[in-house]
Amino acid sequence: MEKKGFFGRAFDDMKENMEEQKKIDKENFEAIKADSKARFEEAKKVDPDFQEFKDADGLKAKAKVVMSHMERDAKEIAQENRENYQEMLKEQRQRMNDIIDNK
Repeated sequence: MEKKGFFGRAFDDMKENMEEQKKIDKENFEAIKADSKARFEEAKKVDPDFQEFKDADGLKAKAKVVMSHMERDAKEIAQENRENYQEMLKEQRQRMNDIIDNK
């Protein structure tokens, strides 16, 4: 076995560390690639709320869909925030009705 000097041992250590880091980087890259693919597939899915809005015919139907979604969401909000949301919902409903009535 050949005796190596300081720089020889340092370069061997660097080579070992580089090979280990390369394996780690490859594993990380594969994980990121898989995560990216999964996120892309999720992003491609059609939002059912948007599809319902898109399928509604006319402004009144679209407004009704939006309002039904907002009312559904109001039920899901925690009780402490519900009063504020319902007040905003009333104002929004009035604005929508004004827009529809003033076509």
